[in-house]
Amino acid sequence: MKQFYLFLILFSLSAQLFSQAEHKPKEEQKKIKIAGVPYVNYSRTVGFSYGLLGAAFYKLNANDTISPSSSTTVAALYSTSESYIAMGIQQFYFAEDRWRAKISGGVGNGNLQVYQNFYAGGTFIDYSTKVKFLLGEVARRVAPDLYVGLSGGIANARTEFDLDLPFTERRPTIDIPINYVGTFIQSDSRNNVNYPNIGHNIMASFKTAGEWLGNESGFNQLELTYDLYKPLKSGRDIFLARYYSISSFGDVPFVGQNTVGGDNIRGYSEGKYRDDQLYSMQAEYRHNFMPKFGMVFFGGFATVVPEISEIFEHEFLPGIGTGVRYLLLPKEKINIGLDVAVGKDDWSLSFRISDAFSR
Repeated sequence: MKQFYLFLILFSLSAQLFSQAEHKPKEEQKKIKIAGVPYVNYSRTVGFSYGLLGAAFYKLNANDTISPSSSTTVAALYSTSESYIAMGIQQFYFAEDRWRAKISGGVGNGNLQVYQNFYAGGTFIDYSTKVKFLLGEVARRVAPDLYVGLSGGIANARTEFDLDLPFTERRPTIDIPINYVGTFIQSDSRNNVNYPNIGHNIMASFKTAGEWLGNESGFNQLELTYDLYKPLKSGRDIFLARYYSISSFGDVPFVGQNTVGGDNIRGYSEGKYRDDQLYSMQAEYRHNFMPKFGMVFFGGFATVVPEISEIFEHEFLPGIGTGVRYLLLPKEKINIGLDVAVGKDDWSLSFRISDAFSR
């Protein structure tokens, strides 16, 4: 389930250079904010990436002063490794933030790598995963700052490994559907979903991808997130602490495994560390030294294990880095920027639109 999100992690939550375009009529400027972002990035796994990303932010009801702005995001990206993705994300906040909904869909191909240990030593094996997906979720506020919701998705992932097996000319291929339904509970006291400086965001999500949904094998996934935001220097600077874990259990397929990297522990881009369960902790300091310019400093660690009982038998992988930010849309508090980070025998470089752990 998590593997076909890898493209969103590699692309949508990283790499953007920027430009901005807005509707010219003054009335439309008040109703909608549009950002057009040329995409340029480099990854040790997918090489140079480039493309376009566009986002629009608007109120569904002009009289609703409580709901955050809804947003529409589209992206079309391509890399020198012939990886690509075309996707759209629609986020709704409405009825004075009593209801929240999100739907995303797209197609993509990721030419990536997985690390395997053999008797003669470890090595990377190239693989290609083609995906098409449609995902959705809806949540209802049932108490102050407390939401409960349902989620679901349909997808197909076809993974082909760059291996030549004896006695056959065909390469190993996994072609499976990944359909799931789930539920989640969220406690969200953030004062802004794009750039909070106070509050918390706590979420527990459970998804099941059983055979009764048309999957070839049945497995489940539990995802836990705890984000805590503390204002510093009269709210101008922010300290963020995060705990994140995602655990796949049951008859977990290759695409249901989890990889160290992305926002949950920056500094890893090779995809070397991979298993059924991932656990991470991270802290970030956001320093705004000018009205529209800032820096971030972050560090943490993560580990991947086949099951939680083995968590202290595997190494904890450190990641540390820094980044710069520019305030692109002041009213929506949308930043763009660049992060650079180092991990154990690895590093990552990410141009990005919006900050880590937002929306």
